[in-house]
Amino acid sequence: MECGCDDMRGSGRESMGKAITKDSVFDSMRRVEAALKLRYMGIGFVWAWLYCTYATSAVFPYRSGQSINSDESWLLSAVAVVLGFFVGGLLLSRRPLGARCLRRFSIAAALLLAAGTIVSALGAFALGLAWLGGAMTGVGYALLSLLWARALMVLDVEELEAVVPLSSLVIVPCVVVYPLLEGVVGVVATASLPLMSGVLLLLCLREGAKRCGVEEAASGVGGMSPYFKEAEASGAASASSGAGASLSRRFGIAESWGFYLGRVAVVLVVLYLAIGWQAALADVRDSMHALIDLDVSMLISSLASVALGIAIVFFSRRVSFTELFRWAVPCVIITLVLHGSSGLWAGFVSNAIGDTLDSLIQVLVYLFAITLAKQGKAPVALGVGLLNGSVQLGVLFGNLAGSACAGPAAASSEVAFLSALICLVALVGIVAPQREPIEVRPMAEAGSDALEHSLMVGCELLQKKFGLSDRETEIAFLLARGYSRPYIREKLFISKNTVATHIRHIYGKLGIHSKEELIDLATEAARK
Repeated sequence: MECGCDDMRGSGRESMGKAITKDSVFDSMRRVEAALKLRYMGIGFVWAWLYCTYATSAVFPYRSGQSINSDESWLLSAVAVVLGFFVGGLLLSRRPLGARCLRRFSIAAALLLAAGTIVSALGAFALGLAWLGGAMTGVGYALLSLLWARALMVLDVEELEAVVPLSSLVIVPCVVVYPLLEGVVGVVATASLPLMSGVLLLLCLREGAKRCGVEEAASGVGGMSPYFKEAEASGAASASSGAGASLSRRFGIAESWGFYLGRVAVVLVVLYLAIGWQAALADVRDSMHALIDLDVSMLISSLASVALGIAIVFFSRRVSFTELFRWAVPCVIITLVLHGSSGLWAGFVSNAIGDTLDSLIQVLVYLFAITLAKQGKAPVALGVGLLNGSVQLGVLFGNLAGSACAGPAAASSEVAFLSALICLVALVGIVAPQREPIEVRPMAEAGSDALEHSLMVGCELLQKKFGLSDRETEIAFLLARGYSRPYIREKLFISKNTVATHIRHIYGKLGIHSKEELIDLATEAARK
């Protein structure tokens, strides 16, 4: 009896040990996921779907030539995705959705994209199904992308700068696996990508609702996250005055930013006109792909876009169009020159650079648009819709132009169009916006209490006396008000290194070593 009890206690301890080990493993996995925000990388499944559908034979095994325009559904899909981004961005920005509507739209978008993939594959047997599938995938892709932008808004700056570039890593295993899948298996596997993205989107929306709820409880204000309160306040302020008031009232764009975003959109259309044109004329399998039966250029571009995306964000002084995209124009020109060159490696290198550009610009467009939304310059749906719609519009025009230049008889027109494209890309690099619109500094919009006003006046006097720049004066005011460095970085959307550099320059010019000395100087200057 005692022996039996001992055995039971021993087996109980053993099972408890196994349970503890199992729980600890899951707990470790949860901690890793929470630290890396893996669920927020679900936008990568949307980008992976685009690659698997149009760059492998998983869905369209009968294709010949360049993948993106060799089946009957591509034109309607391209038009639908452009309209989906433009129209969807406008509608979602003018009619903000509640939590329940967001979840319903997320489920609908994921199911629409998955079902459209299956219908497109069945289009091999009926032309009507091909067109229907193209329309479904175009609208589903645009809607799912817009909803992901809304979900990513709850992340802070540091999380956003890591999560968005790392999302491209989802494409890496797809490059290795999906080219091997054909028939029903390939179609089902491709259709599963938007479903996985939809599941992760629902998890992110639920977590975002909880995070907003905590922030609202802490601040004592209900209704929306502080990010959205700030954006709404900025939009309302800009809508009440100035020449941009009408545009701001209609679409929520901050004053003077409508024209700026329009110029950015034109730049993206031209860049993707060149990228889409080259893609339409390139072979599905370049020299390296044919040699080792692996899409090496896409594999390299997926990894390179992650590394370059993080590097560009890290070394940029602030998240702006000029800082993020100034490298794009020369790289596109190099790609076009390589496209016109002959040789075994020219096509491979051109494809590798073009794929890297494509992946990287997708990442940076998301990061730029969400950053503008966090700053209150434009609603996130409108920004992502406008910029991604411009990208897809450029791809559409480029594909059409490339199709017109295809074939031996069109060799002369290809050369002429290539030369014109190089000139056009160089020209748009010259006229691209080099700086953001000038706005009233946040310190000038400060509250009216006596201490705050005194610090504001003091910092402006210190600026005149010691030669502080506008940005240094702005940071000095925020420091004097007692804000921390992480808050300043979040408020102004500049890098951690840039904040540290500005503070070092401020202290050096003023001859001080601490925030307390800065407060004393500003207060003393205001009294004189």
